[in-house]
Amino acid sequence: MLTYLPGKSMVGTGRVPAQWHNLGESLARLDLALRGFFHPHGRRAIPWDLTRCVELRPHTDHIADPTARKNIEAVLDHMASTVLPQLKTARHQVIHADANPDNVLIDPNHPDRIAGIIDFGDMVFAPLITDLAIATILESVLSEEGLQNLCALVSGFDSVLPLEEQEIDLLYDLILARRAITAVIIAWRKNMTPDQPAYLLDREKPTWDAIAHMMSLGRAEVSDRLRSACRFPPYVPKNGQEETAEEIKDLAKQRRKVLGYHLSLFYKQPLHIERGRGPWLHDARGRRYLDAYNNVPVTGHCHPHVVRAIQRQTAALNINTRYLYKGVVEYADRLTSLFPKDLNACVFVNSGSEANDIAWRMAQFTTGGRGALVLDHGYHGITQATADLTPSDWFGDPPLHVRTTTAPDPYRGPHRQGELELAERYAEDLDRAIDELVRHDMKPAAFMVDTVFTSSGIPEVPAGYLAAARSLIRNVGGLFIADEVQAGFGRCGTHMWGYLAHGVAPDIVTLGKPVGSGYPLGVVITRRKILDDFVKASGFFSTFGGNPVACAAGMAVLDVIEGEDLLSNAEETGEFLRQAIRELMPRHALIGDVRGRGLMIGVELVRDRSSLEPAAEEATRMLDLMREEGVLIGRTGPLRNVLKIRPPLVFRRDHAEILLEALDRSLGKL
Repeated sequence: MLTYLPGKSMVGTGRVPAQWHNLGESLARLDLALRGFFHPHGRRAIPWDLTRCVELRPHTDHIADPTARKNIEAVLDHMASTVLPQLKTARHQVIHADANPDNVLIDPNHPDRIAGIIDFGDMVFAPLITDLAIATILESVLSEEGLQNLCALVSGFDSVLPLEEQEIDLLYDLILARRAITAVIIAWRKNMTPDQPAYLLDREKPTWDAIAHMMSLGRAEVSDRLRSACRFPPYVPKNGQEETAEEIKDLAKQRRKVLGYHLSLFYKQPLHIERGRGPWLHDARGRRYLDAYNNVPVTGHCHPHVVRAIQRQTAALNINTRYLYKGVVEYADRLTSLFPKDLNACVFVNSGSEANDIAWRMAQFTTGGRGALVLDHGYHGITQATADLTPSDWFGDPPLHVRTTTAPDPYRGPHRQGELELAERYAEDLDRAIDELVRHDMKPAAFMVDTVFTSSGIPEVPAGYLAAARSLIRNVGGLFIADEVQAGFGRCGTHMWGYLAHGVAPDIVTLGKPVGSGYPLGVVITRRKILDDFVKASGFFSTFGGNPVACAAGMAVLDVIEGEDLLSNAEETGEFLRQAIRELMPRHALIGDVRGRGLMIGVELVRDRSSLEPAAEEATRMLDLMREEGVLIGRTGPLRNVLKIRPPLVFRRDHAEILLEALDRSLGKL
């Protein structure tokens, strides 16, 4: 009739985190074993079923204490309006539904080890996460020690049966609901049959206290602790209020302490961002911001397809790249197929800076030259080599081996719109820079250029300029390096790569930032002979560049760009935005020029449209005004007066309309 398990009841033992962690593991193993089991009476009605808790709402009048009754009614009402609808989409199965310490046995010889779980009388088909909520006890919410045990229980469960984000965020409410059910049933039974077991009556007041204490802690505090225990990102409430200036100040102070005092932040009051989805970012309190600045998540923040690819590959393998791995080869083949036939080999690294560094080394090796040519406000990275190629970040004297050339800016540059042969005039300055290198016995190795000219203010580059520049550098034995870190992967709309919009063919192409849509990955693409000769001589190798997870991310990014036709969206949405901003010009004299390609848009602000006096202070103020409106943009250009609109490529017309309204209001405030 009965089967006995060896062990000692968990009740009365010194419950420590290790014991609770093992209970979480044991409960998860039990739930895994119950997967696939069902019985017609799995949905029988029992009062302890958390999904039926609202049926007890009419019986709260049995609770004698008015404050306790008010709290319990609030819990049950929130379950009815908010939690139960969410539970319908959570994982369901038959669960034990009563694995609290009364029904848990420990091994007397190993007190931290669970020996068995008894009493399957409350088994029910219900959301999986409710099994974990039921396993908690009063002490788990009444003290810091109890919270630590609760975290251990949840992390133990998660280590065996990983929780979903929705589930862990519902735990706070489900634990409260379990306490509320207990309180109502005790009061109801007392009223119906006063002669109740002492163990029930003794729990009434502590149950009220536990509910009150947990409500005082708040959903954010408890959920954040549980998330941290399972290594989920921090908890973010939905549609919350912005953090206070004091909270931001405190976090910034901690940041300076560990990351240094001069690492820059955006905005007068920095943003504390914790979540992202599509073109939206959410701060730590849940306020959302339309992201019209970040080009790294080219497919949008946390695109599900990219996230799944990274998760699945991480769960399978990530390893040193000296091993054969099929996914890496497949990705390299697919990526190079998007380039001209002679650009048929690639090197994987971890960032755009590394890609530019390796491209520069290749150029020097291939040409035998040491001289570099870059635009006068160009940006190419943070390594020593690429910092030398980044005039926008120079301090002190320029590197001896680098010469700059004037950016082809027909709006503000030395040669303006309306003049003849603009491309040739700007190319002449590159010819001058080449001559300078040659006169100083510095053979030119390469001309490196960002093909959307971001740091130069996103100018409307005269047609034919890059073709002329390429001819000039090739005529002296140098290579043309197209830095596609900003322009690549369809940002220009009309083409996958920025250099194609200029009708030129580079010798080396570098990719970064959007390659993995947030996962670290950089690529150098060139001719096979250049690559083979360079690697043979240098023995180049990158431990993590092009690892299996990075390549899975890269492959998924290409899937999304092609599957969601993001190039067409970039072209159409970008053109709509530029035209709509131009239509604001009669009302806002600060707008001097609107330009760009696809979803790379520059709006130059001036104090006078005739003199072109730059409005740099106003541009800085605009970033903060737009932030207050809930829209994030950037700033660029040599004079720091160009608003940079560079959103993820999933930014569509309805998002553009939100940006336009915010831009109109913000300019009006100026």
